[in-house]
Amino acid sequence: MTGEVDKMYKLVKIKVNIPTPFITNDYTGKFVKTVLINANPDLQEVFEGKKKVQPKPMRVTSLLDENNEAVYPKHIVNRFEMDHKPNLPPKPITIKGKFSFYLGYDMSLEPEVSKVMTSLFSGLQMKYGEFNVELKAIEYNQVEFDNFPSEFSQIKVKLITPSMFKDPFEKLADLDRVKYRRYLPFPAFIFSTNVFEIFRETYKRNIIRLSYGLLESHNNLNTVRKVWYYYDGKWLPGVVGYLKFFVRKGLRKEVMNIFREIFIHANIMGVGTGRAAGFGFAEITAK
Repeated sequence: MTGEVDKMYKLVKIKVNIPTPFITNDYTGKFVKTVLINANPDLQEVFEGKKKVQPKPMRVTSLLDENNEAVYPKHIVNRFEMDHKPNLPPKPITIKGKFSFYLGYDMSLEPEVSKVMTSLFSGLQMKYGEFNVELKAIEYNQVEFDNFPSEFSQIKVKLITPSMFKDPFEKLADLDRVKYRRYLPFPAFIFSTNVFEIFRETYKRNIIRLSYGLLESHNNLNTVRKVWYYYDGKWLPGVVGYLKFFVRKGLRKEVMNIFREIFIHANIMGVGTGRAAGFGFAEITAK
């Protein structure tokens, strides 16, 4: 698998113009998914089909503004002693103008994505809630990872959309599994989905390598935040913010190559759970 991730998966950034405003108080990743399904109805099977494929071969992000920041109703917790689930629905936000979103996918879906882009560049009209929405793609760029370093001593992780992590020890314990989301930004939690997707046969070994090989900065306690986001009429918790990890000295080149593949995959396909709904959008850099 080493050296093949960016050949098996692809990440594109799509910029759109929405000339007629609509109002929403829901998570905008749902809107992006609706856009894609309207642009190519065959994608409904990928996102919502009866045949459950885990992990899903396509992920989206929420809408993003000109600064690449996520746009959605939210409440970020800055003082944990004051934290509580909001009692009221969020104030609706108005969506109008230019926004972007990212689409990461398995290369087997390239023909379906080509249909999406043909439709979006032609202009799309659709119903979203009570609104008639017009949308047109104005820019399309593939994101390349050829220059991602092969040697590095630290990584930085920016969690841009709410992230919720999968517990790798549910699989490793080999017990009857009840699935729980995990929120502690520990390397084995953050990247467990990525390891499972690309290193399934050596999952246990690579989860242990991540746990041993990446050492968290104490500043992570100050730079990561809990966020409440609104989804399907409910306030739910997630994690956003910045994280830094130092690479333990003396790791073999083989391990460093595996780490590189995991981080590239996380850039393309996101981290944690709910990636097909716009969660877990992360930017990972190394130096």
